[in-house]
Order: sequence, then C-alpha cells, then structure tokens
Amino acid sequence: MAVIEIYDQSRAGNKDVTKLILGKHNLLAPITSYARPEVAVKSQSYFFTHSVKAMAVTQTAKGITSKQLLLGTIGDQVLALDKRYLDPRRSVNPTQQEKEEGIIPLTDSLPIIPQSFVTHSHQVEALRAIVSIPAKLESTIVFTYGVDLFYTQLAPSRTYDSLTDEFSYALLLITIAVLVAAIIGTWIWSEKKELRDKWR
Repeated sequence: MAVIEIYDQSRAGNKDVTKLILGKHNLLAPITSYARPEVAVKSQSYFFTHSVKAMAVTQTAKGITSKQLLLGTIGDQVLALDKRYLDPRRSVNPTQQEKEEGIIPLTDSLPIIPQSFVTHSHQVEALRAIVSIPAKLESTIVFTYGVDLFYTQLAPSRTYDSLTDEFSYALLLITIAVLVAAIIGTWIWSEKKELRDKWR
C-alpha cells in the first residue's frame, strides 16, 4: 500500500492568528497558473498482510474528526485503519516534535488490530463495496454490500463531541450560577465605586 501526500509550503510560514480568524491568511501568496507553488511531496509504502477487495474513507459532516481508511478484506470483513498509520512522515525514530504531532513510529507492516474490524465477527458475503456517509454528530455511517448487507455508525475520534454518563450536570449549573453572581456582584461594586469617585 503506497501513500503520497502533497504539502503546500507557500503558506507554511504564515502563522498570524488574527489573519486566520479574519479569513485573510490566504491573501499573502496569490494563486496563479504562471507561478509554480512551493510544494513538498512525501511518499511511503507499507506492507499490508491482507488482500483488499474494497476501500473507502470515513467522512464526517464538518471534517473535524480524524479520518479512517475502511478496507474490505478478502475474508469479507471491513477493517477501520487509522489514517495516522498511513502518514508518509513516519520514521523509525520520530523526533520529539513529530511525537507531539501524533506521528507513530514506522514498523515493518501495518498493524491489524482485531478490535478495529467494523464488522466484528460477521462477514459480508461477496463484499463488493463500502459506502461512507457523514452523520450528524461528527460520526460516519458505513454501509457495506455484497450478497449480504451491513450497516453501522462509526465515530473515528470516539465520542469526543458528546458528554459521558458520569458528567456532573449539577456541578455545571452551580458553576454557571456562581459565575453569574460574580458578574452581577462585580458590576454593582464597580457602579458604586464609580459613583464614589464622581462625588470626590
């Protein structure tokens, strides 16, 4: 399995946050067909131990969550492989900065984690294709068909956009009430202080 990624270097030095917020960060380097942009091409090849019948990529509504590669194996199962395993910047000994970016050290072959099979222990007989459709809460709906049909919902970044069952709603309400009381108290205090200063 080979991966090629193209990085646009012309905008790499532009780290002005205010321009990014205002949407003017792309105005520094004009895009024209007469000038070649500074691009860096990185590629890497990986050994995958299974034969692949079908391939798709997870899609989410806003594109915020991490991507996964959905592979239909010769055994008629669907494997969700994290995109970080296919990063061409991977090396045997990543630097500290690369580790902070979440780059995984390079290994001989792509790992096949049994928990990553989307179809679990089920098989989709004569698997032909995998379809990925964005769902509402930054998750994706995966539909696989062949002789059999298989449908499931995936959350590539787990449930980062939802609250856990242990979340304390009471503590949240108390915190909001204390903040509102502090804002009102501070406003009253500042009004009295301003009035005292005017009488001096």
